[in-house]
Amino acid sequence: MTTLKIVTAASLLCTGAQAEFERVYIGTKNSKGIYFADLDSSTGKLTTPTLAAETEDCGFIAIHPDKELLYSTGVGAFKINSDGTLTHLNTQTTDGINACHISLDATGKCAMVAYYSSGSIASFQLLEDGSLSSAKSFHQHEGSGEHPTRQTQPHAHSIFINPDNTYAYASDLGIDKIMIYKLNPTAGTLTPASEVVIPGGSIGPRHLKWNADGSRVYLLNELDLSITLLKPLADGQLEVIETVSTLPEDTDKSDITCAEIRIHPNGKFIYASNRDLTEQGRDSISIFSRSEDGFQRLETVPAEVWIPRNFNIDPTGKWMLVGGKKSNDIAIFSVDPQSGLIKFTGNKVPFEGAPTCFEFMD
Repeated sequence: MTTLKIVTAASLLCTGAQAEFERVYIGTKNSKGIYFADLDSSTGKLTTPTLAAETEDCGFIAIHPDKELLYSTGVGAFKINSDGTLTHLNTQTTDGINACHISLDATGKCAMVAYYSSGSIASFQLLEDGSLSSAKSFHQHEGSGEHPTRQTQPHAHSIFINPDNTYAYASDLGIDKIMIYKLNPTAGTLTPASEVVIPGGSIGPRHLKWNADGSRVYLLNELDLSITLLKPLADGQLEVIETVSTLPEDTDKSDITCAEIRIHPNGKFIYASNRDLTEQGRDSISIFSRSEDGFQRLETVPAEVWIPRNFNIDPTGKWMLVGGKKSNDIAIFSVDPQSGLIKFTGNKVPFEGAPTCFEFMD
């Protein structure tokens, strides 16, 4: 875990302890660019976010495995400086419209981008200096879904690799499918391999996460507020096991959608955010316990922000940062690693614009 350690005179005199700070980078919308802040892992306090680089279209970000480079949905490449600021290396363009998610392969040789409005994905080779090549792959999704307004065309919402670094999985909200691509990280290419239809109709696949050993996949469905459990098969294929609601069945789900899914660092718990589109105070975080046989909802708690598009758990597993896209703030929760349950600390950090992605330098 990469940490910034600051020893204060008070802590040495009183306890001999030192505070450990974990740096977090924040992708944004309606703001100046990419920010960074430091989280005190002993107290959960977050420093005031500082502008790292002025740039546009930087909603989602990805940090290189060597922790020296950062990439944004711009599609931009940046060098991470020792003081936390970022130096812009280059930006690439494709025929894709509205890049909404970016990820890197495990070796740090390939960047992959999902374009929401055009329903397409692209891949880029990372060059020696960390800059992005021109697109090495570009694939347009086809089809539509049952939802009368949200699924009239493809909407690629994210793209993630499997733990073996052999396939990439693009969740497409518009067609209720996960499109599967064979990954060649050295060449920076993606080749269509297969697809998985998520049953139910008007599901709206958005983001997915793998468990540590690669034996299970958890897919967050934006439109029907659910998580689908899948099992990987041969040749990168996935088998649907079950789908569970993120909210209690008697909940009024009108004008609520899901946004982000995370797995606790200890692998025992799953978290999902629910967004109230009408500002009625129904924004929430749902907590699930997981096992190899399945998962079940433990609790749903208020998110303390409006539109929690993204949240993340720090590498110690003790703190959760929840970003309010519409409330322009960051709420801080404590996390109990034993029970998985979270509790609002009462601390909120105002933000200039909309915090939409949190990535720790772990």
